[in-house]
Amino acid sequence: MIRVAIIEDDTRIREAMVVLLEGSSGIRCVGAYENAEEGLTDIPLKQPDIVLMDINLPGMSGIKCTWLLKEECPLCRLLC
Repeated sequence: MIRVAIIEDDTRIREAMVVLLEGSSGIRCVGAYENAEEGLTDIPLKQPDIVLMDINLPGMSGIKCTWLLKEECPLCRLLC
């Protein structure tokens, strides 16, 4: 089972991605977050295999969040 987390500020896109992932065989969405700060607090606890990251987020950018998550979750693959 591939565990995926999403950080996306657009609610419609985030929810559509969750539905798409949950409907795919062998994939489980372990978290969906609307900003980098929420993702940074929860993703290290869940240790997903993949994080799908929006680059243009309110507050902290997706680029900065990616750097911080790589320190906390070195085995996670991050796709921006």
